Amino acid sequence: MALFQGGSTIAVDDKGRVIIPMRLRASLGERFTMTRGFDGCVFVFPSDRWQRLGEKFEEGATFDRRKIALQRFLYSAASEVTPDNQGRVAIPQDLREWAGIEPNTDVVIMGCANRVEIWAKPRFEQLMNEALSNSSELMEYALGVGI
Repeated sequence: MALFQGGSTIAVDDKGRVIIPMRLRASLGERFTMTRGFDGCVFVFPSDRWQRLGEKFEEGATFDRRKIALQRFLYSAASEVTPDNQGRVAIPQDLREWAGIEPNTDVVIMGCANRVEIWAKPRFEQLMNEALSNSSELMEYALGVGI
């Protein structure tokens, strides 16, 4: 199972397409799923992980309100995509709007352990600045989970 890591700044073309870096694309496979991510990014899952996520939703109570809300959040915006011969994928319009990604701007595409995330560059930079200002809180969390 691939561990996604590293990041790249990539230009979005005028059609809303981005090139997924080869080191990430190789592990994502020929088809993968994009959906809403938390904090205003786009989550990208390889097919096998997306399938396992769906299986997790089969477990437990069917009518748990938080489970239903999370299913709606993830699945209502999910789109299976296939890169073209140049490694480009079109980010669906609703996901670009969700993430604040405009044509002819830069995005950050990064590995995040079990998924890839796509961020509008200004939003990502703001998030990283916030993380730096909360670094002691992050260290506390890491200790609490045994990292």
